[in-house]
Amino acid sequence: MNERKTGAFLSYINIGIQTILGFVYVPLLLHYMGQHEYGLYQLMGSLIAYFGVMDFGLSTVVVRFYSKYKALHDTVFNENFLGFIQRLYIYISIAVVIIGCALYFSLDFLFSHSLSVNELVSAKYIYIFLLFNIIITLLGMMYRSVITANEKFLFLKGLETLQLVIQPFVVIAVMQISPTALAMVIVMTVINCVLTVFRTYYCYHQLHLFINYHFFDWNLFRQIKPLAISTFIVTIVDQLFWKTNQVVLGVISGTAIVAVYSIASLFYMSYMALAGAISGVFLPKITHMVVQKIPIAQLSNLFIKIGRLQYLLLALILSGFIIFGKEFIRLWAGNNFLDAYWITLIIMVPFTVDLIQNIGLSIMQAQNTYGFRAKIYSMVGILNLVLAIPLAVKYGGIGCAAATGVSMFIGNGLIMNWYYSSVTKLDIKEFWRQIGYITCSMLICLVIGYTLNSILLQGRLYFLIVKIVIYTVVYSIIMWVTVMNSYEKGLVIQMLRKIIHKK
Repeated sequence: MNERKTGAFLSYINIGIQTILGFVYVPLLLHYMGQHEYGLYQLMGSLIAYFGVMDFGLSTVVVRFYSKYKALHDTVFNENFLGFIQRLYIYISIAVVIIGCALYFSLDFLFSHSLSVNELVSAKYIYIFLLFNIIITLLGMMYRSVITANEKFLFLKGLETLQLVIQPFVVIAVMQISPTALAMVIVMTVINCVLTVFRTYYCYHQLHLFINYHFFDWNLFRQIKPLAISTFIVTIVDQLFWKTNQVVLGVISGTAIVAVYSIASLFYMSYMALAGAISGVFLPKITHMVVQKIPIAQLSNLFIKIGRLQYLLLALILSGFIIFGKEFIRLWAGNNFLDAYWITLIIMVPFTVDLIQNIGLSIMQAQNTYGFRAKIYSMVGILNLVLAIPLAVKYGGIGCAAATGVSMFIGNGLIMNWYYSSVTKLDIKEFWRQIGYITCSMLICLVIGYTLNSILLQGRLYFLIVKIVIYTVVYSIIMWVTVMNSYEKGLVIQMLRKIIHKK
C-alpha cells in the first residue's frame, strides 16, 4: 500500500517536473533548432512511434499474469512465463529491424513533396537512431513490467525522475555545439540505454528475478492471447489518435504545422499523464481483487472514488486552460502557435470523459475482458483516420483535432459507458451523478475565472502566473466547500500535515 501511495505521489512529481521542464525546454529547443527542425524531430518521432505497438500488449500481460501467479505463489509458472515472454520480445525486435529497414527506404517516397532535400537527409539519420532506441525499449520492457508487478514504484518512478531531470540539461548542453534534432535524438538514445541497463540489473540483483524456460505452455498461450491481442489493437489505435495526425500533417503540409500540433500535444499528453498517475499504480491491486472474486460493488466504489479524484484535478486544469491557455501560448511560444490553443481544447474536452474513467480499463484488463475495448477502439481509430485526412487538407491542424475529438466522444464516451454499465455492471449512473456535481461547481469557477482574467492585467508572464495562482485558490475553496467529501478532504489534510511535518 505504501509503495502504491509513493508511486502515485512520485508520478505526480514526475508529471510536475515534466510539465515545468517541458514549458521551459520546448521554447529553448525552438530557439536553438527553429520551428522546422523541431517539427522534423516531431514528425520522425510520430512515424517511429508506430513500432512501439509491436510490444503487442506484452507489458500489460506481464503485469497481469505475473501479479496473478505471484499472489498464488506459483514460482514455477512465473519462471517459465518470463522465459516465454523474453523469447517473444527477441523475435519482436528482429521483426522491428526488418520492417524498419523496409520503411527507411520508403521515406523519400512518403515525404518527397513536403520536405526539402536537406530535411530528408536529416530525417533518415534521425529515423535510424529512433529505430535503435525503440528496439532497446522493447528489449527492456519485460523488466519494467516485472518491477511494476512487484509494486516497486519508488525505484521505477525514481529512475524516471532522474531521466526527466538529466535529459533536458544534457540536450541543451549539446545544443550549444550542434543545434539539431539529430543531436537531441542521439542524447535520448544513450540515456535510454543506460536506464534500461539499470532496470535489468535491479530485477536480477534486487528482485532476485529468475527466468527459466521449461516448455511451451499452450494453456498459458491461450490465456494471454485475448489480452495481448486486445491490448495490441488498442495500442495501434492510440497511435492513430496521437501520432497519425502529425504524420498526415507532415505529408500534406510540411514540418511547420507539425510543430504547432506538437505544441498542442504537449498540453493534452500532460493532461493524460495527470489522470493516469493514480490509476496506473492500481492494476496489480485490481488484479488481486478480481482473482479473489471481490464483489463488483467494491470495484464500482473504487471506480467512482478514483474517478472523482481524477476529475477534481482535471477540472482545474481544463477550466484553467480555457481561461488562460491562449494568453499562455502567446507569451510562451509566440503568435505563430496560437492554433495550438484550439487544437488542445478540441481534444481535451471529450478526452476528459475517457481519462476520469481509465480505472475501468484496469478492471477490464484484470477481468480479461479487454477485447471489447479493442474492437470499439479500432473502429473509432479508423473513423479518426478517415475524418482526419480530408479535414487536414481543408482546415489543417484544427481539422485533425476535430476528427480526433469526435471519434473519442463516440467511442470512449458513449459506447464505453454503455459497456461499463450493461456488461461490467459498474454503477455508471452514480458515477455521472457525482461528476455532475463537480461540473456544476467547475462552471461557477469558470465564470469567476473569466471575470478575474478580464479585470486583471495581461501581457506579462508574471501577471499570468499571479492570475493562475489566484484562480487555483478560488477553485480549491469552492470545491472544498461544495463537493469534496470527507475522504478527499482527508487526503488533502494528510498531505498538508506531511509537508508541515517534513518542514
